[in-house]
Amino acid sequence: MDLWNPETFDAALCETLTTHSDLVSDYFAEELHVMNEHLNSDPYESLKSNKYYENYLSLIEHTLTPLLNERRIRVWHYTRLLDDEVAAMQKKLKPSTILGLRQRLDSLVLKGLLTLQESQIVYNESPLHAQESTRSHQVCTIAVPSAPDYSSVVPLLESWGGESAYFWLSDETVLAKLKTIGTPRIVEIETGLGDSSNAFSAAKTAAQAWARTLGVAVDVSVIAVTIKECLGTARVLRVHTADYGVFEGVATTYPSGCGRLLAE
Repeated sequence: MDLWNPETFDAALCETLTTHSDLVSDYFAEELHVMNEHLNSDPYESLKSNKYYENYLSLIEHTLTPLLNERRIRVWHYTRLLDDEVAAMQKKLKPSTILGLRQRLDSLVLKGLLTLQESQIVYNESPLHAQESTRSHQVCTIAVPSAPDYSSVVPLLESWGGESAYFWLSDETVLAKLKTIGTPRIVEIETGLGDSSNAFSAAKTAAQAWARTLGVAVDVSVIAVTIKECLGTARVLRVHTADYGVFEGVATTYPSGCGRLLAE
């Protein structure tokens, strides 16, 4: 299921959203109304509350979140990988860990892509050391695809190793070298929504997408989906490589209907 595309929603989810269509439409229409009123007020007026908020929040929390918690969705991971790393990912998704980074760096040294000293610099300055609780043992994805030239994903595609390798790296020479290793990839992953607040965020995105089918001009949120407890059942669907296939068309012409849905 694609959260941004109601055409992929199953019958039970569509039936639930249809039942609550008036509330969804009223909530988002009111959001637009109070925001326009606030922005165009003269003299200045504070942003008013949405009179449908409590009922809408109840729908998200108590109806849609439990439904989404039982469903599987397609998510998108942006990275830069060597061919053998792609093959390993297709066999099994592995979370980011400081041990995993060490092993990957050792592999680059064996391949002659980094010197031992350069690999140690990357390892020593990795944010995984200080931010293990927030960065480690997970795969970070987004539920709505972004084009490869979108500012938030460009750094992930530019440098090998992701944020765990480049984010705090102070050595410009080593950083430049990381940008020569591997090839930009966009990975489609199928996962459940049992982790943390994933289902709650997914419910809000699904409601936004549904509102668009009702004629309400609302943006569909690009939410983060962090895969942790669901790693065992998550699987790679496709890996798109720069300059091959559909990589450059992600979020515009691929998947079908994505560009239209997000641009209207």
